[in-house]
Amino acid sequence: DQLAMSKMSMQSEEVRNKLMSDERALTERRKGSRTANGDASAPSTVTNGNGSNGAYRNMEEGNPERAETLLMMQQQDETLDDLDMAVTRVGFMAETIHEEIETQNVMLKDLEDDLADAEEQLGVVMGKLAKLLKTKSKCQLGMILILSLIVLILFFLVLYT
Repeated sequence: DQLAMSKMSMQSEEVRNKLMSDERALTERRKGSRTANGDASAPSTVTNGNGSNGAYRNMEEGNPERAETLLMMQQQDETLDDLDMAVTRVGFMAETIHEEIETQNVMLKDLEDDLADAEEQLGVVMGKLAKLLKTKSKCQLGMILILSLIVLILFFLVLYT
């Protein structure tokens, strides 16, 4: 109900008149800025965004409504060209993001595989350590401690010589 009322109010004659007056004011401002910039001798032929003369030829001074319509169509074409370029840029960005995500997915899969291997190796080491700690002979534990110290000393000697 409220949507239908809003739609009807947007299509009312009052809104149309307001839009036309706004477009006329914008056109006048643009004409004024063109004259102020020294382009008063600019040709009255308008090109469509492709550089070729299109359906916007001969904006006649005697028919301001037609000239206004043609100017509005030119502005719409320029806006559409800008939108086309923006959509193309967004498409390229989306493609780049897609490629980056695929690369990162491969990297994550490799990392997951590496972590699984490390977890497996850690399990083996933990099992051996648990077996070692179950040894109750003080002689064996002393020998392991002494051999570990010798390995550490040899390691430092290799590094520093």
